[in-house]
Amino acid sequence: MLRTWQDVIVKWQLVPDDQPVDQPDARLHADRGRSALVAGRLDEALAEFEAAAALRADPLDRVGVGDVYLARGGWHSAEENYQAALPSGGLAALLAQVGLALVKIGQGQAASAVADLELLVADRPSDPTLRYYLASAWFSAADQCRSRTADDVLVITSEAQLRICEDAGRRILALETGDTELERGADHLLSEVAAGRRWAWSPEGIAVSLAVLIVALGLITVVAGGLLDNLVLVFAGVVAGAALLFVVVHRFRRQTWRRRATEMAPHIVRQGV
Repeated sequence: MLRTWQDVIVKWQLVPDDQPVDQPDARLHADRGRSALVAGRLDEALAEFEAAAALRADPLDRVGVGDVYLARGGWHSAEENYQAALPSGGLAALLAQVGLALVKIGQGQAASAVADLELLVADRPSDPTLRYYLASAWFSAADQCRSRTADDVLVITSEAQLRICEDAGRRILALETGDTELERGADHLLSEVAAGRRWAWSPEGIAVSLAVLIVALGLITVVAGGLLDNLVLVFAGVVAGAALLFVVVHRFRRQTWRRRATEMAPHIVRQGV
């Protein structure tokens, strides 16, 4: 889903206020539509944008109609209106491309939206609005990639999810949007990844007990071999102790994300990537 209402409306910052006015009545309807959209009065916004579209063939009016449907979760209708604005090229096409990326996010395809927005940012790397949308898409991609419990808790349950969350956190911070919420979310993602990559014993009590027992037995064997002047026994003690310790480490040492994934497995209702 979209991160905030801001994701729907902020792209209009790309449109300059001093556009040429060729049809004053249509421009008045369009301006009213934008004001209503920003204020969240969706019925009024839809009526005004459609009235403007009836008087002129400006693709920005179709973008406005698409935004209303986007805000209401009408992905198909939003996509149709954005597609109608694409052939015009220029600024309207840019807004339509952003709108189509938002439709993908709403449909659960944030990773695809990230790829589309990366291309737009590559063409206009200094544009803060496009950088904002790309960072927001990365945030959505991190949300959508993780597994989800019945009470809506996001859980990392695979290496791929861990990697996507790390990429998202780093990319959001690199985009320098100045958006406090996004940057705080990126820091949280990176902290979650760092915590998930820590190693821990699982189950801790059994693993530690076995490790201590193996080390003790190995030392006893080595000492006994030394006292008996038996090099074979010393060698056997070293090799057997090392082998058994390796088995214990391999069997009981887990990264924290794996342990949490196992603990939360009964509660997962939607698997991530």
